[in-house]
Amino acid sequence: MLINRADKGETLKASYIHLFNPTNGATVAAEVTHKFKTKENYFTVGSSHALDPSTLLKTQFSNSGKVGLLCQHEWRPKSLVTLSAEYDPKVVSAPSRISVAISLKP
Repeated sequence: MLINRADKGETLKASYIHLFNPTNGATVAAEVTHKFKTKENYFTVGSSHALDPSTLLKTQFSNSGKVGLLCQHEWRPKSLVTLSAEYDPKVVSAPSRISVAISLKP
């Protein structure tokens, strides 16, 4: 567990990570944020799981309804292809974000 004060002491963040299965890296994490000025609370829950030795899947959910997904595949040693998506239901005028990234290392 980690507790952190940010924004000149106006924000308090607490986070926790739990490793469920060391063999496939199944992990769940949570973060709670409290803003003293506005008295608002936010939380985010995420997970990480290795589908196979070269593919990683991550998810993220927040109390505002925002959902994120990332899939990363190592197709050659140190060369990665990453697909990510994010959906925010509060911003209906903007489309969902989808991205592709390629990282090549010699």
